[in-house]
Amino acid sequence: MMKHKTAGGVSAWRELLLAALIGMAGAWSLLFLYFWMLFINQIHYLVENSPIPAEISAVTLALGALILPGAAWFSRDFFPKLRLLNRALFPLLVPVPALLLWPESYFCLLLPVLAGGIAFYRLGAAFPPENYRRWRRLPPRCGVVLAGLGFAAAVWWYFGIQCRAYDRFFLFFSDWGEYSENYLRLAFGENRSWSDFLAVAGHWNPVPNVVMALFFRLHPAAVTVFAVNALLLGSAVPLTYALARSARLPVAAALAFGAAAFLNPVLNGQVLSLFYGYHPINFLVPVLLGFFVCRARKNRMGMAVLFLLSFLVQETAAVFWAGYALYWLAERRWLAGTALFLGCAAFFLVISSVVMPNLFAHASYAQMFHYSALGSTPLEVLCSPFLRPAAFWRTVFEWQNFAFVCSLLLPLALPVLMNPKLAVTALPLLAGVCLQSSPDVKNIVMQYGVEVSVLLLAVAVLNAARLNRGRGSALLGFIGRGIPRNRHASIQLWGLCFGTLALTAGSYFLIGRYAVTKMNWRPDVGSVIEELRREVPRESRVIATSRQRVHFLFRNSTAGLDAKPQTGDTVILALDDGATGAGELERFRAELAANPAAVPLGSIPCGGDQLVVFRLVPPGTPSGGLPFLVPMSAGQFAGSGPLLEQENPDFEVRAGSRGGTVPLLMVRPLRPVDYDVNIEIGPGGGKAGRVRLVPFANGLVPAYAAQVGQVFIAPLPEAAAGPVAVRILRRPESGPLASRKK
Repeated sequence: MMKHKTAGGVSAWRELLLAALIGMAGAWSLLFLYFWMLFINQIHYLVENSPIPAEISAVTLALGALILPGAAWFSRDFFPKLRLLNRALFPLLVPVPALLLWPESYFCLLLPVLAGGIAFYRLGAAFPPENYRRWRRLPPRCGVVLAGLGFAAAVWWYFGIQCRAYDRFFLFFSDWGEYSENYLRLAFGENRSWSDFLAVAGHWNPVPNVVMALFFRLHPAAVTVFAVNALLLGSAVPLTYALARSARLPVAAALAFGAAAFLNPVLNGQVLSLFYGYHPINFLVPVLLGFFVCRARKNRMGMAVLFLLSFLVQETAAVFWAGYALYWLAERRWLAGTALFLGCAAFFLVISSVVMPNLFAHASYAQMFHYSALGSTPLEVLCSPFLRPAAFWRTVFEWQNFAFVCSLLLPLALPVLMNPKLAVTALPLLAGVCLQSSPDVKNIVMQYGVEVSVLLLAVAVLNAARLNRGRGSALLGFIGRGIPRNRHASIQLWGLCFGTLALTAGSYFLIGRYAVTKMNWRPDVGSVIEELRREVPRESRVIATSRQRVHFLFRNSTAGLDAKPQTGDTVILALDDGATGAGELERFRAELAANPAAVPLGSIPCGGDQLVVFRLVPPGTPSGGLPFLVPMSAGQFAGSGPLLEQENPDFEVRAGSRGGTVPLLMVRPLRPVDYDVNIEIGPGGGKAGRVRLVPFANGLVPAYAAQVGQVFIAPLPEAAAGPVAVRILRRPESGPLASRKK
């Protein structure tokens, strides 16, 4: 009687009101995070957003208010089911005040994801046990097939993303091209030695060097790098499934953790790791996960082989195993833990302080520039708490360190925090990142979180296996308070699967798409790349800016802007993509402008940038003029069209035409200048619209190298839409060689 009375009385309205509030909170959080959040800069943890229009908020809140009552309506017992949904999902209310008060705080943006994970855990734990019995009976063969399909899907996704990035001028030569260039040298170089296979680009990585050299020997192409990278990162899916099954998790639960491996924002984003796209550290993904699979199966031989193999992937593997020694010490395995820690420390010090400096002819370990505030050798950095305590503690408590750790932990927070003892393995790795001097590297879009994320995956699976063996969790008992069935470990397991999937999916869509989003902003320039390749003979050396150089790496010999141009070279420069420092780019352009052998071949607009191409020809080779840079007297220029107002006193700009129909922009230096310019063209009359940037002479002849009386003529399609506004902008750090030598 009490149930019916409560359902029809004041408590019924209270449940309806609570359901409406929870639904509105969840819907508004989703709107804020995933639809109105413009961008999260994962390098600096900066949040770009804008106010949500009132009408969109109103519609969202109205729909949100109906979600839970609508879901309960399809059940026979409306109010009991509504009460259950309210109990399960009330954590969605918690992050709303923080989002309203601090909408631009990176930490506050993580709260709704965490609250969603907890809410979905509670929802999963609220279902009756019979709902899960069918999942427990899922055949192992079916699980293997689904895990294999997941692996194939991950590889296909990772490979496709890299191909798209390649066709959008996203990949930098540093370090993607540096690794590829070294692998080509190892595969085909004539003067290589055995020591060349030990280290590349300042890292100790014999296994990646040998494997990649063999693959390049078979097929020297960019797609080889893409395929290997996709296989390495995609291996996390089947190996996580294998680890879960080896730890005796049910097939459905193992598949859930395999999906969590694919959705992990660190591993998924690593396929386009900032500046890299590929890094040898990715070889540790299958090696470390394979180690934990062998550990779960008590295969000591496999553990030993993979343990030793990891030391040949990268020197930082020793840091990982030093952390594993800390776990052994926490388990009171004093002798084994101490021996492993000292052995790993000795290995790292020998490799970094003796072997690597000799291989690279450096005075110290090549990576020590990251720790310049704490010391110049690994030993000095280890002693920095005593030698430089102020710098040490200032670096430790940089807020970016906490943002980095929270970003790593968030996708797997529930299963890891159930029993975080094994997670202490990550402490030395985290110290290696968090003690770096620059806060800009303490993020998940570079390669520094790979080993930690693999470890957290293993910890999550092994903790779930503890739960499956009937060993309950105090953490899950706490966050599941109010859910009657939450006290059963088997129910907690399925709730944990729900919560983990919610956390990883939410984390991926919020913080795991930084590189992919930036890549998608860039236009597809595959046709431009093919046009450039047609202009470059195979025997020509290509000197190019970073993003363009990678496209000739497997076809021509290449060099950067520090090279001295020689006869027969082809030069390809991107003038405004930001990949090359302005000083370096303008110095090289000044050298080209002063070199009579540098003949311009053409200029190509490319997605808001301008590519310019030159060829170094033998002395005396005739070259034609540029049709858009013509001599014109002052009188001719004055009669070419109306004067356009602009603020630069060194230039005069007029709006002319060809044949009276084709509008043209005409720019004439009034006097010799010692800088180059871009011409900004946009709508006039205070109107808003697209702004276009055109380099003087399309970037082929700097303004300071133009002859007296020469006029730059460019199409002006904007004139057809009305008045035009023009600004003459000085290019930073531009100028002739003579001005640079002063």
